[in-house]
Amino acid sequence: MTQIGRFELDLEMRTLSCSGEQIHIGARAFDILALLASMRGRLVTKDELIRYVWPHTIVEENNLQVHLSTLRKALGTDRNLIMTLPGRGYQLAQNPPDMAQSKAANSGGTQGTLQPLAGNLPLQTGELFGREAVIHDIAGMLEQAYAVTLVGAGGIGKTCLAVAVARHVANHFPDGVHFAALGAHSSTSAVLNAVANACGLALPDGSLTSARIARALGGKRCLVVLDNAEHVIEIVAELAETLTCHCPNLQVMTTSREPLRIAVETVFRVSPLDVPSIDAQCEDVLAHSAVRLFLHRARALQPDFAKDTTSVSLVGEVCRRLDGMPLAIELAAARATTFGIDGLRRRLDDRLKVLTGGCRNALPRHQTLRATFDWSYALLDQATRTVFRRLSRFADRFSLEDACSVAGDDWIDPMLVVMSISELTEKSLLMVEFEGTLTRYRLAESTRAYAREKLHDEGEEQRISAAHARWLQQRFATQWQCAGNLVSRDARDAMRNDLDDARSALDWAFSPNGDERLGVELTGALAEPLLAQSLTQECCTRVGVALEALERLPKGSVEIVCELRLHTAFAMTLLFTRGPVTDACRLWLEELTRVTEEYDDVVEARAMLGLFNAMLNAGRIHASTKALLR
Repeated sequence: MTQIGRFELDLEMRTLSCSGEQIHIGARAFDILALLASMRGRLVTKDELIRYVWPHTIVEENNLQVHLSTLRKALGTDRNLIMTLPGRGYQLAQNPPDMAQSKAANSGGTQGTLQPLAGNLPLQTGELFGREAVIHDIAGMLEQAYAVTLVGAGGIGKTCLAVAVARHVANHFPDGVHFAALGAHSSTSAVLNAVANACGLALPDGSLTSARIARALGGKRCLVVLDNAEHVIEIVAELAETLTCHCPNLQVMTTSREPLRIAVETVFRVSPLDVPSIDAQCEDVLAHSAVRLFLHRARALQPDFAKDTTSVSLVGEVCRRLDGMPLAIELAAARATTFGIDGLRRRLDDRLKVLTGGCRNALPRHQTLRATFDWSYALLDQATRTVFRRLSRFADRFSLEDACSVAGDDWIDPMLVVMSISELTEKSLLMVEFEGTLTRYRLAESTRAYAREKLHDEGEEQRISAAHARWLQQRFATQWQCAGNLVSRDARDAMRNDLDDARSALDWAFSPNGDERLGVELTGALAEPLLAQSLTQECCTRVGVALEALERLPKGSVEIVCELRLHTAFAMTLLFTRGPVTDACRLWLEELTRVTEEYDDVVEARAMLGLFNAMLNAGRIHASTKALLR
């Protein structure tokens, strides 16, 4: 039984009574009152009320107003138990405020007076998957640091994590946990007003400053949560520094896509949810937090979703391609109930158009995947935007030197590329990985898709794609000389890292808008590494495409050594991938005819050995011996 003024609320029997007489209210009105009562006087926003009362239904705000009006009417003369805080939400007073109190509250009260709020944390409407250890880690940081900043990419779940941490540590802050949502504010005054309101401060008229807020909070033992700070990062940094400097018992937790960079700050980088490996079995797939979130969201809409092992495996693939980003996973789960899991998987190449329809009452930038990236992109300066777009040509990890080779030009010099990469890493748009003494960078697949779209929109796709292909061609040509199979292990490892880039470059080069000559040259440089990795079928297919393109190019468009490498590779792979053997013999004979004195040291020897193997496979023993004696 919960006492509300002179009323009694029985949550188990779902009844409201006064002096033993039951008051009849509807189920929705009861839910609203129950939620307000459970918050013990803390603020509840209208969005939280709607999510709680109508968890799986999209309703208009006037539905909430109707039920609140009904509830207040049922409370009669005590209707003021439910207080409206304009622009913020609703609050349940434990004792009905009289008119004098209401007037004093509306007039602002005295300087530094805290309203009777224990806090205003948003409701946590769903389970957090895979974040249990992280919550404890951040809580431990708050025991040691004045300011903790949760930093991560858009849609990675920073806000939900901050709310969960704040609830976890709330008992350590007797003066409350105060949550300020800054996403809709862009000016200094708006930010400071939002923080003052969140802290329940009633300050007299006059210019609001960080110092005034700090003085008003004084020696309060409270936690201030500043959510979505990246677009007002300088304002929030100054505020956080002032609060922590002048309020010894106050702590600040911030969520942002980049750090505040103040002296007392401890940064926690929020990682994506864990995703299954490409060869994970069904049981292992289900153990990963990204998959559990996907299935939880999808089954809330369609209870029998993905019950078979094949569907579960496809869910794992989708989560892996979404890099474990919670927002993208939630958007994808909703779409999967429409397209089916295989239909969704096949549409991921167009994910920026497919992944829409987020929570209706969420901030606009959290309603579609594209809007999330638009928000981050708008915060970049022109040079960093340019480098960001150009880095989308890399299909895998790359080094600073690689980035300078592809993203640099007469306007963007190497130093500007390095500075831009540092900025992109700070703002959580670029992932950094350490391999011993080596540092590599990588764009998440969804981030790459957005950046590549921007590259196309800016008319840079052709030029940067060509620069990327030339960089790869030179890289392979330098590392893999036509010198037999004596290749170092380091070169083999480097080639594996570059294979996805090479495939992407070749797909572009042989596309209608590509550059066939560049594609032929890159294939000529790639043939040897593919054979060294035993990718015989792929080598045969790609070389075949290049040879067809070579027939269409004007004679002499590519160097003769490139032509010889292509013909040699095709003859070698043809023997092992598709017959008949006589075709391989013919190709080797043609190859020997092409060889000139300039190339006979290597290419002629290889052609003779290839002809020998082909004739031996054809059962022509004597002819194979003669081939060696040419």
